[in-house]
Amino acid sequence: MEARARKPRQAALMLGLAFGLILAVGSSLAWMLARAGARGPVHILLVTPAQGSASGLDPAECRAIGALAQDRLECYGGMAVTSVTELPTDLGPVRTRPHTRVLVLEPRRQGNDLVLALREAAGERMQAGEATRWIRHPARPLPPVQAFAAFDRAVGLVRQDVPGYLTPRDPGRFWNLIRATALRLQNDHMAEAAALARTVVEAEPDCGTGWVLLGNIQYRRLLNHPAAFRQEQAEAETLLKRALTLVPGHPRATLLLSLMESDNGNQRDALNLLIQARRYQPNNPLLLTGLAYAARGAGLLPLARRAMDLRDSLAFSEYLPQAVDITCLYTGEIPRFEASLQDRPGHLRNTTGVLAFYRGYLALVQGDRAKAHAEFTAARQAPHGYPNILSLSEVFDLILDGRKDEAWKALRAFDQERLGMREPDGEFTIRLAEAYALLGDRASAMEMATRAFARGFGCTAWYERSPLLAPLRGLPRWKALMQHLRERQSLMEEAFPASLVENPA
Repeated sequence: MEARARKPRQAALMLGLAFGLILAVGSSLAWMLARAGARGPVHILLVTPAQGSASGLDPAECRAIGALAQDRLECYGGMAVTSVTELPTDLGPVRTRPHTRVLVLEPRRQGNDLVLALREAAGERMQAGEATRWIRHPARPLPPVQAFAAFDRAVGLVRQDVPGYLTPRDPGRFWNLIRATALRLQNDHMAEAAALARTVVEAEPDCGTGWVLLGNIQYRRLLNHPAAFRQEQAEAETLLKRALTLVPGHPRATLLLSLMESDNGNQRDALNLLIQARRYQPNNPLLLTGLAYAARGAGLLPLARRAMDLRDSLAFSEYLPQAVDITCLYTGEIPRFEASLQDRPGHLRNTTGVLAFYRGYLALVQGDRAKAHAEFTAARQAPHGYPNILSLSEVFDLILDGRKDEAWKALRAFDQERLGMREPDGEFTIRLAEAYALLGDRASAMEMATRAFARGFGCTAWYERSPLLAPLRGLPRWKALMQHLRERQSLMEEAFPASLVENPA
């Protein structure tokens, strides 16, 4: 009887010792337990600040190294990662959300070696008004693949059994990949970025990151050149699918491929792709961003909203909005839409013109023409702007400046240029319809609205609510268009109920 009584006490003692060991080792083992489902999803705030000239890296290269770290945390750890370039001054959201970690990367380059120093802090151990308790993981110069292996050990990652890998094994090719990633958003250096990325995949065809990057660059080139040939679009899809064969469920590859499908009017394929990827990565904010994008284009606003809510519960949207939440414009939630349009220090979103364009578009929808004029002017001056955004910003800018003849000619030329595309972005096409309507050209506006429907944009609510489309609503062709929209949206609602967000399995 006494021996039986000792066994529970011995078990309790062993459990206490094990718990003490976890605390002594640090937070990494706790991360693994959380990943296994013991505590729920782990939320990571990943900070990769610019390290200065002494690091041998420019700010864009630091961000590229941070992106590789994010890939590992997501693909190997299943973690919910928010990546920023500055440590926030207010870490309140980190303290109040369960199972959070702050990781600050401090990368340096020495020759072809990488020094990947790291410091981390546990959200549950932070106290308001007290200094953050950092655990430091010093590093020494290592070949990049070994430096990332040390990073994996420091944060408790265990590589999954996948056919490909994420970090180029050859140091020279690793730095080619970093440079290509840094250049990919600079319109004048796209060819150089593509050439560098190809050196990686040709020599290391099992490196999934190389294929993701090359597909990303090709996709950006398609956005820059709307009259791209069908074979170029097919090439971008092939590159991203190759990456997903090597690393199933890779979040960035899945997001990019889903955006291509959505922009081509294939929201059904995009949604199925994202739902399948969430079986690998149920806690990934990027996949939920893609889900919201595809769903809103199909008119599935309840599904889009639930995806956004779950995404924001996983990501730290207080520090970085995950997307321009146009869904909230369509549902009338203007404050939330405005919040997604704020510039963030050091983020590349500030340089593409998208944020300024949609700030101008919102002001135009609300009737504030002066503010709209200022924002469209700013969008036209974006240093790395998307050509479509630059062109349409110019059209709206000319309209608001009272130069309607010039605006109509510019819009007509832009419209004709886009005819060469296989399946232009339907949501962007509805913006062209609104521009024609604003110019008073109802026939062209009606034609463009019909084309937006044919190219996959099926958000019936915005066709009905956009104040810029008001001149079309009495036309007989408009009534027929609305009937087709409602019929297609009804079929999509049956196939993709909002509950799909909660049950990715």
